[in-house]
Amino acid sequence: MAASGQRAAVVGPATTSPAECVPCIRSNLEYLAGPELHGRGSETADEYRAAEFIAARLRSYGLAPAAENDHYIQTATIQSRTVTAPPVLSFEVGQGNPSRLIAWTHGKEIVVQALSQPDISGPLKKLNAGDPGVTAAQVVQGTVVLLKLKSGLEWNAAQAAITGFSGSKAAMLIVSQSVVSTGHLSQAPKLPRLPLQFGNDRPQWKPTIVVAGSSAFAQLWALPDDTTIKLQAETSRWKVRHTWNVLAKLEGTREKDQVILLSAHLDHLGIRRGETYYGADDDASGTAAVMELARAMAREPTPARTVVFALWGSEELGKLGARYFLQYPSFDLNSIVANLEFEMIARPDPKLKADQVWLTGWDRTNLGEELVAHGADLVGDPHPEEEFFQRSDNYALAQQGIIAQTISSYGLHKDYHRPTDTLDKVDWKHLDQAIGSMIGPVTWLANSDFTPEWNSGQRP
Repeated sequence: MAASGQRAAVVGPATTSPAECVPCIRSNLEYLAGPELHGRGSETADEYRAAEFIAARLRSYGLAPAAENDHYIQTATIQSRTVTAPPVLSFEVGQGNPSRLIAWTHGKEIVVQALSQPDISGPLKKLNAGDPGVTAAQVVQGTVVLLKLKSGLEWNAAQAAITGFSGSKAAMLIVSQSVVSTGHLSQAPKLPRLPLQFGNDRPQWKPTIVVAGSSAFAQLWALPDDTTIKLQAETSRWKVRHTWNVLAKLEGTREKDQVILLSAHLDHLGIRRGETYYGADDDASGTAAVMELARAMAREPTPARTVVFALWGSEELGKLGARYFLQYPSFDLNSIVANLEFEMIARPDPKLKADQVWLTGWDRTNLGEELVAHGADLVGDPHPEEEFFQRSDNYALAQQGIIAQTISSYGLHKDYHRPTDTLDKVDWKHLDQAIGSMIGPVTWLANSDFTPEWNSGQRP
């Protein structure tokens, strides 16, 4: 029988489960979503205070540090700069002296769809993607590729063709509006964003992508190869920001080089326009779940595999903490067998049975079925139109090939990203049940030799 204040987690008959501490869950969640942390705004002192609280709790549970240099907190340095004026694409035409300068502006003749750097210059190379044998491998480093796609392509097909060349060595890809989207130049677009710089490393190289109006594209196509094409954008100075990840572990025994990664994001929206966005469901609930999994598993025999508990910072600003970790991992990313992200489990989903939770990307891997076979009260995401698989930290890991999926019970309630996502809306019975139902299956996964795989064609 479980001790006072505890109850056994709900699992299948073949699974031995640690005990769940209901008061622990409540205490942790009430602090994280309480008034003292002002909504744990991304990149704020309140987010750091949340990270310190979580790290202290995990240390008290007996977990070892898993960040660099035997720390529990990984400090992520992020540098950014902003485009301050519409970029301009220019080139010279005509023979003799003087030649004539042609300049086109973002939002008029062109739209810069993806900007990799503010100053680009390279020789023009024309490629017809409809010609046999034309591939991205033919692209020479630093060239400006004018890519002619087949006419009449649907948007998805055009995007796929562009993606095929976006991993090339080109400095810039230019495509015609006629095969991309009729709306690109018909409405005033926002200024493009430059990629963030994590730490001191430059962002991974990707070509800048420009959509040109049909007449502008035809004018470029008439130019001789090797004509110098320039793109320039005015920018602000570099701004240095910080966010914080909490990383702790139970080091495995028999298979300590295999890692089960359990995660959630510790931040929320903070204070906006004088109102506090508490984020009790999003994602103090998921953070409390990961903390409780850590506490419960630390009281059991050491698992065969290493279990890392990660609470990511600044998910709300674009998965920044998780993305930083992927660039500066504190252990080998290839050792990660699976990642389960816990996101918004404080309330039941009306589409499910009482206290069930759902898994994003169910059809993408064989992980969900195995968790259910070992006691998880888990089903596939009932909201596929919302594309939740791509909307949490797990997706940053999945893009690296890691089996990474999110557990949730978000039922599209109206308090999402509102100041009303507060503690009084938490369904404590559901939250306790949801966490308890996953302790046994996760413990099984940490002690098994099962390695999940992507289903055919489903890796992002």
